[in-house]
Amino acid sequence: MQEFEARAISPQHYELGECCRWDEARNELSWVDVLKGRFFRAVANPELSIVSSYQVEGFLSAVAPYRLRSDGWIIATNQSISRLFESGDVEELARPEARNSPSVRMNDGLCDPWGRFLVGSMALDVALGRGSFYRFEVGREPELLFSSVTVSNGVGFSPDARTMYYVDSGPGTVHAIAVDANGALGERNLFLYFDPREVLTPDGLCVDEDGCLWVAFWDGGEVRQFAPSGEQLSRVVLPVSRPTSCAIGGESGTTLFITTARDGLNERQISKEPDAGRVFSVDVGVRGLKLNAFGPGSGPRD
Repeated sequence: MQEFEARAISPQHYELGECCRWDEARNELSWVDVLKGRFFRAVANPELSIVSSYQVEGFLSAVAPYRLRSDGWIIATNQSISRLFESGDVEELARPEARNSPSVRMNDGLCDPWGRFLVGSMALDVALGRGSFYRFEVGREPELLFSSVTVSNGVGFSPDARTMYYVDSGPGTVHAIAVDANGALGERNLFLYFDPREVLTPDGLCVDEDGCLWVAFWDGGEVRQFAPSGEQLSRVVLPVSRPTSCAIGGESGTTLFITTARDGLNERQISKEPDAGRVFSVDVGVRGLKLNAFGPGSGPRD
């Protein structure tokens, strides 16, 4: 099994870094600080240099670009799905968790290969089964895909777009879900399980060009690579305990970027983890998949 060691590349610390994405169209990395309502864009050469940042009110948990990049981003904030313009203006498009406001908020999400926004939710107190998972496209109401979710988290697709991987951090599960040629979800099968009584919780994930999953483990201090068979192939070790999400890209195309958090750590823990909350990277020698964008015309057959 291969082992890598990631290093910090951001000068700043973030309270709850999340939704790490490499956008090859812009040639930049993006991520959010969920609890601060901030969205960041940066170039990596190899240290991160902020290109721009945006502020929204409340929580900001997921961001995905529109197919035409100048149209901005689709975002998940508080109980809503909204559009963020390059100007910084925000337009609410739907509010799928309005019925549960303010005790439930949106969480991680991304676009599927057909250009639809997939996003989940979670209770602020992480109550069992209070979250959901939705699919959204302009002109339609959000479609409920899963209910009784605890912490809806990482989502990713296989290179052929016929399998979707989905994390519910509450029960410590990663499911593999069959996807048909039109993007409809089918049978859900347990792919990985981590006992929630242990200090190791799957969080965000990404998929490489070989179809392998890279999963960030909250309180595990590492990112692990798994083959489509479920076999663990490698791990990336970090000097902090709470990696949250990951993406593969960069100038070489083979850099694994990792966001981390300091949320929930006490002063003693932070003193032992001075880099907690920074963005990390390491070259893992494999390329990632193209970032899916929001809007029609971005399906796998286009």
